[in-house]
Amino acid sequence: MSSTASSFSKTTLGNGMRVVTSSMRHTRSVTISIYVGVGSRYETDEQAGISHVLEHLVFKGTERRPSPTDISGAVEGVGGTLNAGTEQELTVYWSKVALPYLDDTLDLLFDMLRFSVYDPDDLERELLVVIEELNMVNDQPASRAELLIEEMLWPGHPLGRDIGGTRESVSSITREMAMEHAARFYSPENIVVSVAGNVEHDHVVELAASLSEGWKPGAASGWTPFAGGQTEPEARIEQRKTEQSHLAIAVPGVSLSHPDRYAFDLLSVALGEGMSSRLFVEVREERGLAYDIHSSAAHFLDCGALLIMAGVDPGRVHDAVRTILDQVSALRDGLPEEELEKAKRMSAGMIDLRMEDTRAVSAWMGAQELLLGDILDVDEVTERVNRVSVEDVHRVANELLRTERLRMAVVGPHRGGSRLRRALRL
Repeated sequence: MSSTASSFSKTTLGNGMRVVTSSMRHTRSVTISIYVGVGSRYETDEQAGISHVLEHLVFKGTERRPSPTDISGAVEGVGGTLNAGTEQELTVYWSKVALPYLDDTLDLLFDMLRFSVYDPDDLERELLVVIEELNMVNDQPASRAELLIEEMLWPGHPLGRDIGGTRESVSSITREMAMEHAARFYSPENIVVSVAGNVEHDHVVELAASLSEGWKPGAASGWTPFAGGQTEPEARIEQRKTEQSHLAIAVPGVSLSHPDRYAFDLLSVALGEGMSSRLFVEVREERGLAYDIHSSAAHFLDCGALLIMAGVDPGRVHDAVRTILDQVSALRDGLPEEELEKAKRMSAGMIDLRMEDTRAVSAWMGAQELLLGDILDVDEVTERVNRVSVEDVHRVANELLRTERLRMAVVGPHRGGSRLRRALRL
């Protein structure tokens, strides 16, 4: 089954695999992204981190390419890039190469996902590597503050865990567990192949069909919805001997497909995205409280969040928190039309600039198709953003930016933290 929508073409193969392409005639590169519908929210506590471990393992060797250098060298040897990432709701494997190497690179990626050997010695070594990755993240105060805020946003739920799991859960992963996880989730009906560049859609479809021939279906399980709530603000202080206090302040947001998604995104843009945002101007330029401060909006299939991150002098952390919360509170008064229009132009411009790159286009298509089953092109998204009114933004701010929904994590040289907790009021 094939279809063409705007600048994207899509075909669903007989085995259920979806192939999406965008023909970018001006490019000399091509990016292949293979999206798999599995991530940390699909794991039990005992399995925590297995999706991330599996992502590492498939780079270690296949029957045809028995060593890691056989895999990485095949792409790096032609000047390309090969990488992967595990998130809460997906795992992606991607490679950007010059156009002549499209066929060979797609063959390599399919070989990795289908025929990795999962050698026990490789697994033992890689578990140690992953644990060191967890240790590295834990040693970074800003990353630690972000992990704490996620635990508060989604308590007792996989979304509130480190994507990489814990040292204990990772240490207990066996070869059998990894192979069972791959067999369950790494299957055609749970995969989207997304290719952007100077390519012919039919050629990519033929390649994917040939390379996936005989690939057995899996038994991918669903995810557990998050149904938690919060009736009062919450703060968590973690004492560390650091030069800065690292702040994370958040409120729950809206899902990927929620009608208020774009109004919510524009709130984040106005609040803390860019050097002319409210937070940057007030916290850095006017008061000199931070070098870096920014906000971002996160969206999942059933929930989301607005997150503010900053690093400040420990002696001025209370002033910083108060200033940040004042700016959050001010959003409930609404955005002036001029400021909303500026946020819209910034949002549209950032998308336009990103979409000149084959990797960005490949990611745009693949993630939307995997998570939503539909791909909006840039003009459609821009149209939805432009439809957001001053009244929409005002309503969303008052519904979501409420005191009882606030979470704050602080990592730094603080004892007690009662004064910080008292500051958590809008």
